[in-house]
Amino acid sequence: MSIFFGYGAGVKIGNSIRELLFANHGMIIAHRIPGRRRYTCIALKGNAEACSELEKNLQTFPGITSARVSAVTGSVTITYTQSEKVINALFDALSHKIAGKHAVQEETIIPTGVITVGDNINDTLQKAKKGITRFINHTEPAFLTRMAGIALLCYGLNRIISNGDRPAGPQLALWGLALLIRRSHPEPKMLTDDTEQIL
Repeated sequence: MSIFFGYGAGVKIGNSIRELLFANHGMIIAHRIPGRRRYTCIALKGNAEACSELEKNLQTFPGITSARVSAVTGSVTITYTQSEKVINALFDALSHKIAGKHAVQEETIIPTGVITVGDNINDTLQKAKKGITRFINHTEPAFLTRMAGIALLCYGLNRIISNGDRPAGPQLALWGLALLIRRSHPEPKMLTDDTEQIL
């Protein structure tokens, strides 16, 4: 039983890593000649409403002469007179909006996942950096409690691991966790003139 559990867990972890590093559900170029492009997008496949809305929006974009979006295949085909740079920027923005991933603009023999892996690693590191920066933001009111929380958590874990200290070690660790997950008090919103008159 434990062998099957271990195998299942390993497969799930492997799939998660593959999805994190190699997957791109955004816009991927399938065919490209000057003035005409076709992209595929897994996120659009089967979503008729989103495809219809995207087709309408693309047809109104300056320089795009025709646009077809298929919910069956998840493909986006356009003809255009706009510059290549603008079309690249448009589809990169669409890809981010639809799937949160960069568009793959180049047709290569290299698998899309290999091209995408660098962007995915970069995006993951950027998100981690933003999260850490937000967590350790010294201008937030919760900054000092977070620092105290980290100190208490480390001290409590040290007492549990090195001294086998119970119940004091777990209690200190829980205090530290409680301080760490405490939400920061949001900055008060400025009152409008109408609100000030009412008060």
